[in-house]
Amino acid sequence: AIGPATPPVGRPRTFDRDRVAAVALESYWNDGVGEVSLNEICRRAGVSKPGLYREFAGEDGLMDAALARYAEKVLKPNFTFVVDDLPLAELLAGMIEWMVDVDRSGPLGCLLANMRQMPDRLGPATSARVAELRGQAQSQYATWVERAKETGEVSPTVSTAVAAALIDFQLTNLLVQVLGGL
Repeated sequence: AIGPATPPVGRPRTFDRDRVAAVALESYWNDGVGEVSLNEICRRAGVSKPGLYREFAGEDGLMDAALARYAEKVLKPNFTFVVDDLPLAELLAGMIEWMVDVDRSGPLGCLLANMRQMPDRLGPATSARVAELRGQAQSQYATWVERAKETGEVSPTVSTAVAAALIDFQLTNLLVQVLGGL
């Protein structure tokens, strides 16, 4: 016979992982990765530091979760404006326009670009996520360059990898400049 369920031992779980990751994302993006402490994020989220460590295994796990949330909520939707048949110059102009638009949602600049500027501040999980997202962006840029070669916008002798890296560098530099008040 099955008896009544035994209530769990201890206090009920009240830690909201998604909310804490959202607070961390907002804090890192608004204030800068190097400018906000873990204690401040705990205060803003209303959680204890031991609770945060239990849930995220430390600051690296929290940064990784915040960056994953940023990729899903900000980066992914903003690559949706890309239309496959647009010329490369129009694609880049659209990206630049979005990057410098002071009326867009969220803070200016880019959390990913900010994190790329301070690799010594990142743990292994966050560093791996930064590298993954950078690779995805460069892959997208390489696709644009290849299509531009097919349409005659870019010479076929131009290295796709070099052109994609150049686009990545220039856009990241612009985002860092915007963050600095361009």
